[in-house]
Amino acid sequence: MPSTTSMTCEVLFFTAPWCDPCRQAAPIFSEVVAELGVTARFVDVDLDPDLADRVGVDMLPTVAIRTDGTVSGTLTGSRPKAELRSFIQDSLPKVSMTGGSDVAK
Repeated sequence: MPSTTSMTCEVLFFTAPWCDPCRQAAPIFSEVVAELGVTARFVDVDLDPDLADRVGVDMLPTVAIRTDGTVSGTLTGSRPKAELRSFIQDSLPKVSMTGGSDVAK
């Protein structure tokens, strides 16, 4: 019987218009999430400083993985495509494993 527990996972890319490394990293991030088939959201820290504070963003760019509203991983700075891809891939299975382990009786 399938679990009725549904976890939500967000991949967030924190950026700002004045951030040169963000402008360089954004197309790489877009490529990676498209290749992985992951839905992601760009967050401008100037327009949404509250979310940046809640996630604990102190450097740009920052990629954050949130599971059910809780940050489960962050990666800061401009990173090579392979490293970014590995981070996202390695972070997402944790969501599946956590969701699957919720079936204890």
